[in-house]
Parts: sequence; structure tokens; C-alpha cells
Amino acid sequence: MSLSDFAARVKTAWGELRGRLRLIADRLLEKVPPEKRRLVLTASLGFCAVFALALAGASLAKGGDKGREGASAAPLVRQGTIPADDLFLPDEPDFVPGVLLEREQRAQWTADDAAPLWQDPLRNGEEPWRDRIERTIDEIMESVP
Repeated sequence: MSLSDFAARVKTAWGELRGRLRLIADRLLEKVPPEKRRLVLTASLGFCAVFALALAGASLAKGGDKGREGASAAPLVRQGTIPADDLFLPDEPDFVPGVLLEREQRAQWTADDAAPLWQDPLRNGEEPWRDRIERTIDEIMESVP
């Protein structure tokens, strides 16, 4: 097959493909409102471009090893592959404690139980807070009939 025959076949195939795509696009555009046609056309062209790039990349990756000659003992194993153990980290041990969704409520708390959670406001001379809190409580109690 000569180069001119190949070019003629490509041109014919491209013409047929273009005609089919135009028919499909026309049918789809009839269903799309006129104000959204530009968006649909842009998105579809972008999708076709990404698809064509993916096909080209796949064909280049697949056909790239055909011309290489290598003296390999196992012809099914490609040279230069990375073992799966090097790609993936091993599983982590279960050191995370479980989650306690519920616990029994205590009937009483001791002072030792509450000590980590309680800070005495009067310890550092914070008397103004005490006065303010007492005033607020007095106002609330006096407003109740």
C-alpha cells in the first residue's frame, strides 16, 4: 500500500466519521434549548479531545515496547517493573482504641473525679467574676414572680 492510497483511505474514513458525528450532533442539538447549546458543544468537544488523548496515550504505551529487543528469561514479565511490595505501604497495626459510644452514668462524683475538670475561680483572686455572677443570679431570681 502506498502513501497516497493510505491518505485516500484516511480521507474517506474521516469523511464518513464526520458525517455520522454531524448527524448525531444535530439530533442532540435539537433537544437542547438554544441558550445552552454553546455550553453543550464546548463540553462535548472537550470530552472528545480528552478521549482522543487517552486513546493516543494508551496506544503509545501499548505499542512502545514492540520494537525493543531484550534477552529475558521470562518473556511474559516486562523488564523494569516495580514489585507491588515497593508500591504499597504495609497495613498498619490496630493501635487505635475503639470508640465508646455510651457509658454508664455515675450516680455520684467525688472531688477527685471532678478535680481535672474544675478550676476554682477564686484561686487567683478572680473576685470580680464572683460578684458579677452573683448579681446575675440575683437579678434572675428577683425577676421570677
